[in-house]
Formats: sequence, C-alpha cells, structure tokens
Amino acid sequence: MTTEQVIDPSVKPSDRSRWNDAKLAVMAEVAPVAMIVCDRERVVRFWNRQASRLFGWTEAEVLGRELPCLRHDDVDAWWKRPGDEEAPLAAQGLRKDGARIDLEITPVVVERDASGAASGLMAVVRETREKHTPECSAERTRANDALRESEERFRMVVLAVQDAIYDFDVATGAVWRSDTFEKVSGAPKDLYADAGWWREHIHPDDVNNVSDALGSAMGSGASTWSAEYRLRRATGEYAVLIDRGVILRDAEGKLVKVVGAVSDVTEQRRLEARVQESMIQLKAAAEEVEQQNRLLENEILERMRSEDSLRTQNEAIRLMSAPVVQVWEHVLALPLIGAIDDVRASRITETLLNEVVRTQARVAIMDLTGIESVDIATTKHLLDMMRAVQLLGTRGVVSGISPQIAATMTELGAETQGLVTFGTLKDALRHAVASTTRAATAPRSPGPSAAAARPAGAQDRR
Repeated sequence: MTTEQVIDPSVKPSDRSRWNDAKLAVMAEVAPVAMIVCDRERVVRFWNRQASRLFGWTEAEVLGRELPCLRHDDVDAWWKRPGDEEAPLAAQGLRKDGARIDLEITPVVVERDASGAASGLMAVVRETREKHTPECSAERTRANDALRESEERFRMVVLAVQDAIYDFDVATGAVWRSDTFEKVSGAPKDLYADAGWWREHIHPDDVNNVSDALGSAMGSGASTWSAEYRLRRATGEYAVLIDRGVILRDAEGKLVKVVGAVSDVTEQRRLEARVQESMIQLKAAAEEVEQQNRLLENEILERMRSEDSLRTQNEAIRLMSAPVVQVWEHVLALPLIGAIDDVRASRITETLLNEVVRTQARVAIMDLTGIESVDIATTKHLLDMMRAVQLLGTRGVVSGISPQIAATMTELGAETQGLVTFGTLKDALRHAVASTTRAATAPRSPGPSAAAARPAGAQDRR
C-alpha cells in the first residue's frame, strides 16, 4: 500500500502535517500493528499505542528523540530502498526491558520535501513468531481482544468527535458517513449513501475545483487530499467545510478507498469575515483620524506661526511705544505718540528709568508733540514719570505742549509746579545740551538757585 505524501502547495503547512490530527490519527491509533514515523536523523515523529505495547516505551518517552528500538544500520538502509518497493523486511528489535524480538517491518516513505527528496519514513512493524506454542495462542487471543477493543474505541471516538468521518469505496461508489454528518448537512443518511449526492450538493462555484483536487490526488499516487468548499444543507443554506482525506491503494497501486473527516467551519468563516470587515472599518477610521491629525497639526503650526508673528509685532509695538533715544551725551529724549493708559505708562516709565541708569543721563526730555490732547489721568501719568526721573538725580524736561494739553495741566494746579517745559523739542534739546556742557566744564558749587540755573525762554509752572 502506497502511503507517500505529495505536498500540495495550495494546502496550508498546518493542514499537511496531520499525523497528530485527531481524525486521521484515530486510524493509526486503533491499528493492530505498530506504526512509527521518523525523519532522516532517526528522530521519532509518530508512535502509536501498538508500538508502546510492542516495545514498552510510551509515546511521551520517544517523541522528538532518536528511535530506541531498531538498529541504526537497518533504519539507514530503508532510506535507500526504491520508492516502489514495499516488501516487508525481517529485522530484530529491542524492547525497553532489554529483550530482543524478531520483527517484520514494512518501511514506506510518507513525506517528501519541496525538492522531492524523502523526509519522512513510516515503519509498519509486526512481531513474528515461528513456534506455535500455547504462549503463541494466548498472544493471538490477546491480540484479537485488543483488536476488538480498538474497534470499539474507534466507534466511540467517531461518536465523540465533532467532525464527520466518511469512508468512500471507490469500486462500488458506496459511502459510509458518521452520524455527525447528519448535523452538518441536515439530510438523513439514506440520501447521502452514494458519492453522487455529495457532488450534487457542492456549491456550483466550488464543484469543479473540488473534483479536480480529488481526481488529481487519486491519479497522481498521492496518499492524502484536502479541500475547502461550500455544501448545500437541507435548509438551502450553504455550510463551509474543510475536507481532509487519506487515499488507500492495494498492493498493485489500485485505488481502494478514500477515508477522511469533514470539519464544519461555517461559523468560523463568518466570524473571520466579520473580523475582516471590522479591520477594514478600523483601518478607514484610523486613516480618517490620521488625516484629521495632520490637519490639526497644520492648524496648530499655522497658529503658532501667527502667534510668533503677533509676538514679534507686539514687541515691535512695545519698543515703538516707548522709544527712548540718547540724543546727546547724558541727554535722553522720549517722543510720545498716541494714547497713554496705565499699562503703557508703567511700561514707558520702566524703560525710561532703565535707560537713565544705563546712560547716566543728566537730562531726560519727554516730547508730547505727537499727542494732541490728554485727560487728567494721562497728565498725572506724565507727571509721575518726571518725578520718578528726578528721584534718580536727572532733570526732567517736557516739550511740545499743545494748547489743549496746557489747559489740562492748568486744571491740575499745584501738581505741575516745578515742571520745566518748552514749546518745541528743539528748544528743549538746546537747553539740555547747554546745561550738560556747563555742568561738565564749570566747577561744582553748592546750592545754585533754580532761577539762576533756568535759561531764558524756559517756562516755570510755579
């Protein structure tokens, strides 16, 4: 019997390695012979219960480890056998307790890699007994009992598993299906007892692909086949099924049976479709959020640029609102333009005092030419600036007073006394330069009177 596996590239790798799959492994577990699968390094990949009974090692003790029960030379020689040679070989094995046993072994290549080289070898092992002793009869009785036990176990497994197991007789066309298939199809057993029913109920879009996959596997000598397709239920709805089967042949290579299991993955595929749809929606939402974030980032950057520009403009306006200029050595001029409120008056006073200290100014001229009119509050701010300057030992001078400003100052009365004023900035500058020049050349004398120090043309508000 040929059991060589041909790797189908359309089948997922997880679907190709089915030796540990519950449905296909059942057949090997209930087999009355020992079945062992190993790779070229003699590492055990499969070990059924009969192998444990025959050699004494449990599955857990040998899986993933080097084969302990057969000679290395015998195993290495099996890889060199022609692929079509399946005659049993005589060999001697070793039990776990150290006893030697005579064996009849049929080695078969069950898997090949992508290059076509054999990568998996299965050994079907039977113990040979030449003597017909009472012990042999007892052993056969035990073997028959074990076989009946295995058949009962197989029946119970078929009832327990969720998947539907089938047995298709190629010669007669008859199909045996487990009771689970009735749950999958919704049809009674008498309707699907032949292969024709199965083909008629496959979805029209899937039937050709499924038939081609099965026909190709049967015609190519493959030992397995698998396909996913939709099968119409008795209700008219379609169930999504995954079909995995083992193709059995006789000693001459003639097709005998296809045995396999069908998994109903309808709900799984429905959930996968919902997840996929949700992923698409989430991706679209994420892209929209990302686009909104980009717009928001651009808006924030634009706003930051606007705020920087506004700060720059405000700073320029601030500097222009109180432009203190050193017009002569130890002489400062402060030309004022526009309205003056509490905030601006405080800023101008701070700037003026800082410049007086920095330049060691002796005279500070506040020019009001750019101000047409002031109220009482503004006038008080101006007078406070001059008093602050005088506290630092610098003479405060006011120039460019308009008639309206003069009238407002007159209303303040005594608060303007002692204020030195000039009609034009030119006169104030001439006075400031002259006074600083005299102060630099004349010897210091205590107590010069204000009248003696006041030049001609200066206005005394006393």
